[in-house]
Amino acid sequence: MTSPDSLNQAISDAYDETPYTSNAFPICAPGHLHAVAHLYGLNAPAPETARVLELGCAAGGNLLPFVLANPGARAVGVDLSPQQIAAGKAMVDAMGLDNLELRAMSITDIDASFGKFDYIICHGVFSWVPPEVREAILRVCRENLSADGIAYVSYNTYPGWKASDVVRDAMLLNSFAANTPQEKLTRAKEMLSLLENGLWAGNSMKGALSYAAQQLSKQTDYYLTHEYLEAINSPCYFLEFVAAIQQAGLAYLTDAEPQATFPSTFGENVANHLAVLSVETTREMREQYLDFAMGRQFRKSLLVHADRAAAALENPEGTKFADMHFAAKLQSQPSSKPSERAYQASGGGTITTESPALIAILETFREAWPASVPYARLAEVVAINTPDMSDEARDSALLNSLILLIGASALHYRLAPVPYSANGTKPQLIPGALAILTAIEARTSQVGMHNLWHQTVNPGTDSLARFVTPRLDGTRSMLELRTELRDALHAGHVEHPQGRPVKGVRNLEPVAQELLQAMLASLKNSGLMLR
Repeated sequence: MTSPDSLNQAISDAYDETPYTSNAFPICAPGHLHAVAHLYGLNAPAPETARVLELGCAAGGNLLPFVLANPGARAVGVDLSPQQIAAGKAMVDAMGLDNLELRAMSITDIDASFGKFDYIICHGVFSWVPPEVREAILRVCRENLSADGIAYVSYNTYPGWKASDVVRDAMLLNSFAANTPQEKLTRAKEMLSLLENGLWAGNSMKGALSYAAQQLSKQTDYYLTHEYLEAINSPCYFLEFVAAIQQAGLAYLTDAEPQATFPSTFGENVANHLAVLSVETTREMREQYLDFAMGRQFRKSLLVHADRAAAALENPEGTKFADMHFAAKLQSQPSSKPSERAYQASGGGTITTESPALIAILETFREAWPASVPYARLAEVVAINTPDMSDEARDSALLNSLILLIGASALHYRLAPVPYSANGTKPQLIPGALAILTAIEARTSQVGMHNLWHQTVNPGTDSLARFVTPRLDGTRSMLELRTELRDALHAGHVEHPQGRPVKGVRNLEPVAQELLQAMLASLKNSGLMLR
């Protein structure tokens, strides 16, 4: 029998051998968890001064946007991999942060001496560790969570992972005799090719296996390695998870994406059938039925202390929106009718509407991004653009618009504005951005680039970007930036992105102005410009 210590060592070695980019995840940002709790009627500590603990933090990439935006908060991250913790500490030192601490240790060693935390985050860990570590995760969520705190735990779920189990077994079988991590990955990919293209037409699982293999073939090598080739991957049914947290003295609040718990999100047919099946059942049973209906593979559960369960609302309350701030990254798209507007959301979906209220809201978000917009301002915008509607109809239109955007996973929401600023005439990157960009350029970073909404973004790394971004520190005006760029283009230190000859060319002010404006617009669209 394999001992817990040897399993932990094997997990640590695997992540040291194949480290992955430590990214931020919007869905478990403390500000988002705070807002979701509010929708369900629970008060949670303000993120601006909160204590946050992340279990399995890798190099700390999921904590960096939080501590950079909230200097009055404090975060601690723990991970079993010394190599990833060392990489994260190097980034913390480069940024000069004093409110983020990273520790290389096992989750099982966390005790009362760690103190209490207002938010405990455990993303992408629970299903990939031995049973005793899973028990420790829930113990920490109970013992180290403040009275009004929120814990977040994500995990793989059945029934959606049933087909993936077969794919994983096949990949492990074909890579069993591999001598190196790279050889193991290569052999696993060979099995993906068989499952995607070589299954017998009479195989009853052909559709599910081929689809799963096809989706996996698009993933990165580190994802395949750590999601499918690790020693442990233990999905569970939602009801099994609920039983485990109840035994640990915790209660289920909702999913970090509340819309994922509503049958209506998945269509009228699903909603109607589940309504019949779910009569006189518990909320947890209804959600388990929904998992069967939509084939859920992954859950992101919010947990609270058991004694808070009775105070929580069973469904989010729309009146809570009045206290909140919202944002959406939108791009205008061509529409088929003059009265119609179309927008592409950052998640890839398209929103098409003729509603004056919704168009006004979407245009407000598009113009404000990446800054957030308070509910009161949205109400003003709707009123201005719907002069013939009653106050009651306007309120309903605004509420329904926000619900629609949340259902489409197009909306960010908080109880406080995210600290982007429209003030100031000297362009400035968000805190920490330059340190990460410098490390990415030097190929020394294990931390992904993020914005203040915790979104992972991919900034440019050409000679233009390398020249301009270090100068976006809030000390130079647009005129000064343009002049420096003009001189660099003339001297040949910066190449034109389209390959146009510029070295030695005179009168480059218009070229420099055009390139600078385009680059700043791109950085703003990515959420990397503070102002």
